[in-house]
Amino acid sequence: WEDSPLVQAVRFGRTLVIDEADKAPLEVVCILKGLVEDGEMTLSDGRRILRDAGAADGDKVICIHPEFKMFLLANRPGFPFQGNDLFRETGDVYAPHVVENPDLNSEVLLLRGYAPDVDESVLRRLSSAFTELRRQVDEGLLAYPYSTRELVNVSRHLQRFPTQSVGEALRDILDFDRHDDHALSTLREVLLRWGIPLDAGAVA
Repeated sequence: WEDSPLVQAVRFGRTLVIDEADKAPLEVVCILKGLVEDGEMTLSDGRRILRDAGAADGDKVICIHPEFKMFLLANRPGFPFQGNDLFRETGDVYAPHVVENPDLNSEVLLLRGYAPDVDESVLRRLSSAFTELRRQVDEGLLAYPYSTRELVNVSRHLQRFPTQSVGEALRDILDFDRHDDHALSTLREVLLRWGIPLDAGAVA
C-alpha cells in the first residue's frame, strides 16, 4: 500500500498541484475545501488528516505539515469547458489568481521551444491571429477561447510535418467550428488577415 500524492504532500510538507480541478465532482471539491478550511479529512482506510498536531493518535492520525500547500488549476466556468464553478464553491477559502494568456513575444518564445525549426515569422503570425481571435471572444463575437494550448499543438505539428501548410495544421484543431457558419467565416477572415489561408490546398 502506498499513500496517494495528497497524503504524502500533507505528511511531508510538499506542494500539491491538482490540475483540471473544475472537472472534479462537487463532493470532491467540498472535501478538498474542508481540508483547507477546517484542517480535517477522513481517508477511506479510517485514518484522519488533522491540522492539530496534539490530536495525533498513533497511525490513525496524519498531522498536516506546516509547509503543506495546495494549488488548484481550473478552467473558467461555462462553455466550452463545462466544468463546475470552482470559484463559487471554494472562492472563500482559496486565493484565486487569474492566469491570462501570454503576450505575443512571450507566446512566440514559448512556441519556438516546441518548434525550433519552424520559421519565427510563421509562429508570430499564428500568435497574432490567435490574439485577435481571443479579443473577439472577449467581445462576445466568438464562443471558444482559443488558447496557447492549441497554438502549441499546431507548432508541434508543423515541426513534425514541415511539408504541411499552416492552414492544414490549423484545420486539425479548428474542425469543430466547421458546423458553425458564423464561426468558420470569422476564423477564415481573421486568419487571412494574418496571411494564413484556412482552406484546403492553400499554402501559408
